Amino acid sequence: MMRSSFQKHVTSLLFLVLVLINLFMASWYVSHGDIHFSADIGRDFLLLQELDQKKIVLIGPRSSVSGIFHGPLWMYITYPGFVLGFGNPVVMGWYWIFLTSLFLISCFFIAKKLFDTQTAYLFVLMTSLYMVFHSHELFNPHGAMFVIPAVFYFFLRYIQTNNYKYLIAHILLIGALIQFQMAIGVPFFILSLLYVLYQTVKKHKTHARHLLAYALIFLSLTTFILFDIRHEFLMVKSALRHIQEGGAHRDMAAAFIDRTRVMVSGVEFLRFGLKNGSLYVFIAFAVFLFLQIKQKKHVQIYALFLYFYVGFFIISLINPYGLLYFYTFPLIPFVFLIFSSFITSQYKQLFLVLFFLIYVLNFKGALMHIDYANTLIGKSGESWKFLSGFAKIVYSYPEKDFGYFVYSPDVFGYAPKYAMDYEKKVAKENAEAFVKKPITYLVIAPPPKDNPYMLPGFWKEKQVNIDMSLHPKISSVEAPNGYRIERYELTEEETKVSFDPSINPGIHFR
Repeated sequence: MMRSSFQKHVTSLLFLVLVLINLFMASWYVSHGDIHFSADIGRDFLLLQELDQKKIVLIGPRSSVSGIFHGPLWMYITYPGFVLGFGNPVVMGWYWIFLTSLFLISCFFIAKKLFDTQTAYLFVLMTSLYMVFHSHELFNPHGAMFVIPAVFYFFLRYIQTNNYKYLIAHILLIGALIQFQMAIGVPFFILSLLYVLYQTVKKHKTHARHLLAYALIFLSLTTFILFDIRHEFLMVKSALRHIQEGGAHRDMAAAFIDRTRVMVSGVEFLRFGLKNGSLYVFIAFAVFLFLQIKQKKHVQIYALFLYFYVGFFIISLINPYGLLYFYTFPLIPFVFLIFSSFITSQYKQLFLVLFFLIYVLNFKGALMHIDYANTLIGKSGESWKFLSGFAKIVYSYPEKDFGYFVYSPDVFGYAPKYAMDYEKKVAKENAEAFVKKPITYLVIAPPPKDNPYMLPGFWKEKQVNIDMSLHPKISSVEAPNGYRIERYELTEEETKVSFDPSINPGIHFR
């Protein structure tokens, strides 16, 4: 008895130490004063800046489909980090680690309630290590990742108990899922509704009034509805156009192959090791799942998992295009939950060997990720530390009143725009973005090398409309990664020459 108690304490201590190590690696960027400041993250900070001004917004970031936007819930969830740091992305990075920690705590309790403590240990270990590759750049699909295990848990509890409160919690969480990532939330809502409808009509296992609970989904849709009413049903029209255009050249065979490929090889079981390693692990996953069901262990849980997991890919065929990574990676911890439950198998020892082999390989991958991060921190064009430091150069010049323009090959230039805006607040200078003044700076991101139509020369002369023949000598600073600052002293006549407004698309519809 004492030996068993001692083993439990050792196991718990080892688990805690490993999770803390994983969180330490997950916070590597932010502990070095940096986050991965990609275009999507830069966009989110501009949205948070606008939320800070307006307090109420109806939509969040744009989706991959033109004219369709995600909900604003992720913005409101991350807004406290923005406020605490006064817009400083490094403070937000620490807030992301806090959100990651809350997610891991929820993972532990969900896995423990569904299976047992050992499953909870393995699930949190696997997920915390996976988050090493994500926690330095969280955005709205991660919100979907955070709630999917809870969506599943409350639905299962409802099916098991027929308790109305579990169904309500499930539907509210699906509403959050839709706000975070419609490409996942809508299929999950359809699957949930169909299942309960079937139980009601065919098996009479639920009260018909329980179906009324699904009307709660309109709480999460309110922001979308109000937005569409204000903008002549832009999102509805965009969604219909997207489906119609895709349907015109729909290849169901290709779409089916795409879904099958993502479903079986897209689960990132291995971030390091064998080529096609994740596919091999998925095959092992399928074998263990089959054996568990055959031995009648957790059959209801596994059946519902398959219903939602496979069902998601089937319903996704409504979208005629290939599945993007952003649509599917939030499902990966959901798969990890089921994988971790195989500790309850009669082949426990074999599973533990497989689990720790995967863990060791991924741990090696995490160390390599950190090594690679060291080559990017403060150096990459998508490093906040670099972008803020580069922006400070502009504000270090003696002029306190100047204009500036930002060039990026993707036109939007969210990341450098936010860096310039943030450092302007810090420096408290009278700088104006996309305005020509006697002193004007151009902040230029490196152009793609294989596209002559996206070179900054065309942007400067034909869109910003600076006559380069009048400025044979340019005062400039260039970083090793290709970012460049050019300083111009413009005449009064030059400042009056208008520029092409399309070079500053901004953030629309809010």
